[in-house]
Amino acid sequence: MPRPATGRLEPEQQSDGTLRFRLRFRVHGKRESVMLHEQRDCACGCGGGWTERTARLELDNILARVRAGIWERPKAQPVIERTFTEVPSFHEYASYWLQAKREGLIGRKATAESTHCGYRSMLQRHLLPFFGRHRLDEIDRELCSAFRKHKIKEANELRETLAAGADLRDERNRPLRALGPASIRALITCLGQILDEAVEDELIPVNHARGKRLQIHVPKPKRSFLEMDELACLEDAAAEQDPSLERFTLAARTASAGSTASAVALGLSEGKRQVQIAAELGLATGTIHFHVRKLGALRLGVYTGRKALVCTLGRSGVRNSELSDIRIGHLRLHGPEGARFHIPDSKTETGIRDVEVSPHLAETLTDHLERLRKAGRDTGPEAYLFPNERGNRMTRQRVGAIVREATVLATQKMLGRGLPPLAHITPHSLRRTYISIALLANNYDIKWVMDQVGHADSKMTMDVYNQLQQRAKREHGASFDRLMREARTQLYGQERRPAASRGSVDGAWADVWADEAKLTPRTRQPSRPARGQKLGISRVNSGRRSRDSNSQHQSFQSCALPAELSRRGGPMLPAGRFAAVAATAGRQAPRSHASRYGSGSIG
Repeated sequence: MPRPATGRLEPEQQSDGTLRFRLRFRVHGKRESVMLHEQRDCACGCGGGWTERTARLELDNILARVRAGIWERPKAQPVIERTFTEVPSFHEYASYWLQAKREGLIGRKATAESTHCGYRSMLQRHLLPFFGRHRLDEIDRELCSAFRKHKIKEANELRETLAAGADLRDERNRPLRALGPASIRALITCLGQILDEAVEDELIPVNHARGKRLQIHVPKPKRSFLEMDELACLEDAAAEQDPSLERFTLAARTASAGSTASAVALGLSEGKRQVQIAAELGLATGTIHFHVRKLGALRLGVYTGRKALVCTLGRSGVRNSELSDIRIGHLRLHGPEGARFHIPDSKTETGIRDVEVSPHLAETLTDHLERLRKAGRDTGPEAYLFPNERGNRMTRQRVGAIVREATVLATQKMLGRGLPPLAHITPHSLRRTYISIALLANNYDIKWVMDQVGHADSKMTMDVYNQLQQRAKREHGASFDRLMREARTQLYGQERRPAASRGSVDGAWADVWADEAKLTPRTRQPSRPARGQKLGISRVNSGRRSRDSNSQHQSFQSCALPAELSRRGGPMLPAGRFAAVAATAGRQAPRSHASRYGSGSIG
């Protein structure tokens, strides 16, 4: 058993007359020491300015961390030089800028590791080869325009070469890809950020990378979401791509009890790999491979929970990175407030939230955890809910690949049923799908949906909401016709329509002209109404009627005759017959929300 954490402080005199304080203590039975200097602005990383009182306080804090088991040796902080004797080259200043961004000296906060890697990649692969040898004051508008032109030309040539069938590779043997407009715009933006800091440091008078001529048009991506039946088909396709283990359960029952074949089949039915089965049975991997080949399981995939993954994306609206970071300890399937899981880290502060889990998703995740447990995978609180084959964190690229593979199979199933194929689906498309369904299911409660998906503002939520409202607008024409029919019924007592007008607009007008041809010229002239009879509305008698003569008219005014009549030069229609024809000819069956196939689908 290691000795308890103890320590002492040893002051030491230096050659310049200042003191340094050596902190000695034990960590897990090993001796450790930390040096603190009295000298201001010490370059060793301790910060300097320590006194004996502050040094003893730091020793107590270190011992407290040692007892809690969280102490780590402090890493030496790199020294960031900011002063330049003359105008530096772009390479020198960009190196300083990258390190200062990482340490938080530039910007509102220190950049994350992934952001730092992205900046470093843009500098090493694109910006430094072009601008590295130039001084900052030599980077003018012409040089920035030349860089933009060079990158566009390089991308077009590479795109044409790849289209011709060439297999080009980079230094890491990865296939080369042409830069898109968004990537070129990101390079120009990064260049502008570096030169902005150079202007702040008064090294150059103006930033020439901010001109309008350097702007790159990036087509707005087509954002869409799935309909409910498409999401169901995608979930079923992902379930089919999970390895099916029922046949191995049957093989284990039919094999001889206690035989190696039965033990191997039982291990395969639980989703275990060949190496795990060999270690549990104490047999050689070749023996296990022999029985696996007899069972026809050589190409059996490793269970990764494809159905549970797609269901979680489509039924909770989590982001791709948030899904990869969920640990089993964040999941509460039997909590007092219902099933939910906690998102401890997100791209925004609003994204740190508790996400409610629907009953179907809770059941799916329960089956997923049970299958992981049977396969011998780690199901502890710190284990990932969706691990990769090695039990580590699944990458965002792998999540996107699983969604794409399920989309391909789901598209085949949709086409087999004579339905339109699925659009380009990404994990973010499933996030938008959840928002659309949640808005419909919760009577357009935008605030609740924003809290559920972790939106800092309502821009994206309202974007999906506006797309849903476009569906409702298809019903506005039918609602307008309904109001007109109600007004006509109120005016005449019952709806009047041509008996044979059921087809197109021209067919409806042809029926009316056939009826009008039978009328004599005298019957077409307006006549005085009989006692108790209401005066019909027409071009001739509309002026005779007072605006307030009928309180039930509700300000429905007569309109001029349509252009079709004036071009044909035909006789005047009575008001009631014209309104009935117009309502019948323009009536079409509206598409309901559930009917999504055809033009009604949101692309």
